[in-house]
Amino acid sequence: MTSGDGLKQPGGILALKQQMDPLLNSEIRFTIMTALALYKTVDFSFLKANLEVTDGNLSINLSKLEAAGFLTSYKEFIRKKPHTSYTITTLGLERLSSHIDAIAEVRRQVQQERQKGEQS
Repeated sequence: MTSGDGLKQPGGILALKQQMDPLLNSEIRFTIMTALALYKTVDFSFLKANLEVTDGNLSINLSKLEAAGFLTSYKEFIRKKPHTSYTITTLGLERLSSHIDAIAEVRRQVQQERQKGEQS
């Protein structure tokens, strides 16, 4: 969506919806992807502690992101204990960036509409 387009224009909201990734509409998955974009590689324990979610909930959401090709996992044993780390893929970074751009466009247009209302 370009800056000349508007959410109020025919197809504007649909165009925005198409730019957003439904997989990233989940708060947990969005936050996982954001952490991966910021830190490059994170492990399961880091995500669990920072997201404050259960093992099962985190595992399910990581599996969905991995199945979509948004991240890769690396499993190893450290001191005889399983250790899993995750890295964002190029596709994952592209989809996250597109999703964030769409949200930023909504914010910009909402602010623009509010300013119009205040000037009236």
